[in-house]
Amino acid sequence: MEWKPWPKPAGMATGPQRKYIVIEGNIGAGKTTLASRLAADWGMPLLLEKFLDNPFLPLFYQNPDRYAFSTETAFLAERYRQMHEEMEALDWKTHGLVADYTFYKSLVFASKTLPPQEAILFRDLFGIVNRQLPQPQLLVYLSSPSARLMSNIRYRGRDFEQSITPEYLAGVESSYRDFLAQAGGLRCLWVHWEEGVDLQADEGLYQRFRDFLGGDFRYGLTSVNLADL
Repeated sequence: MEWKPWPKPAGMATGPQRKYIVIEGNIGAGKTTLASRLAADWGMPLLLEKFLDNPFLPLFYQNPDRYAFSTETAFLAERYRQMHEEMEALDWKTHGLVADYTFYKSLVFASKTLPPQEAILFRDLFGIVNRQLPQPQLLVYLSSPSARLMSNIRYRGRDFEQSITPEYLAGVESSYRDFLAQAGGLRCLWVHWEEGVDLQADEGLYQRFRDFLGGDFRYGLTSVNLADL
């Protein structure tokens, strides 16, 4: 697969300082929608997670204890394969890249879903594989209330997601926060996206947020509230 940048029309947004930007977030947070729009505005290739290829995911939602390790290992293998192959094909070092997931996602979910001994084994495996991949230059996490996430999940209507509970989403949020708070080797931005704030429909807010992402960020975790932009 070869990606070729299209000519930038007059008025196209200036690209960010960081060439490899990840948009992360909870289930139903709007990662793919935002990443797609940013990539188009910046004239950068887009890398989307093909999570529907995991045959264990529906089984995991029905029986987490039994299928957690199989689910997380399958995600790890697929994420590595996709990122290794497609990032090279997209020539991200030249054109930049916006992705709607990070490889660290595997570690975050595994820390939440696996029992201690399996989590240690998974962490060792993750460390071996992660050293072979480029690291994101900015990781943006979209933090939203469970009510908004549940509404988005119901709206998009994926059958295997309908058993997700607000408690599960709160646990995912907590796992991401714990991980990002300790990720001193990454530039991380925690974005508070409250109910009533519409980043997709409010064009002015979106443009301010997009321009904000074009700035510089320190290593470690920085927080911003969308309503304050």
